[in-house]
Amino acid sequence: MIKVYSNLNIVNYLIIFLVPLLVGYFMGALPFGYWAGKLKGIDLTKEGSGSTGTTNVLRLVGKKEAFFVLLGDFLKGVLAPIVSKLVVASLLVTSAENPSWMLPLVGVLASFAALLGHVKSCWIGFKGGKAVATGVGTMFGLDWRVGLVTAIIWGSTVVLSKYSSLGALVAVPLSPLTMYFFQSDYFKLLPNSPLITQTLIYTAYCLVGAIYIVYKHRANIKRLIEGTEPKVGKK
Repeated sequence: MIKVYSNLNIVNYLIIFLVPLLVGYFMGALPFGYWAGKLKGIDLTKEGSGSTGTTNVLRLVGKKEAFFVLLGDFLKGVLAPIVSKLVVASLLVTSAENPSWMLPLVGVLASFAALLGHVKSCWIGFKGGKAVATGVGTMFGLDWRVGLVTAIIWGSTVVLSKYSSLGALVAVPLSPLTMYFFQSDYFKLLPNSPLITQTLIYTAYCLVGAIYIVYKHRANIKRLIEGTEPKVGKK
């Protein structure tokens, strides 16, 4: 039986669902890589891999620009769930009657919308990157420990292999397990804990997000298997 919360009417539900989707998408859609390329007269959507992500910026624009693009893409992922939660919390009257899934769901909706915005930016003809930096940023926004572990795994894999795509393909699929470990307090969460709802929602997001990011890397997977994937910094 579905419990009805007296303080949640149709307007409240619209706020819960629409605000994070809009905030997350438009933050994620900020095309830092595209702008960095344009400053040098390069249209990244038409050059190199066609991606506006850090790797293509590094190959075609420069190291300094790639660093700032990485930082920008990461920060928009961090801020999307945090800002969305703050906005929704300010618009809705906080109450013990509010469902336990409300703010976790808001954070997850904003996070996934940020991924979609980065990959399909409305500002550049619905083109973009592959959402790795933004995806790791959203994990920081939901649980900084998960984001940190994922970033370390990604960075270590890239340093050892020299393949940026391989770093993403190793680190991101591990994020659902990492999220569950930290959110559930290493499997010690009591069955009646209110954090169980948040744990399941956050873990589900990491799983869906990982599938989406791996899907966006399907061409990279093919090149890795064939041995034709360019290494980091290679033109």
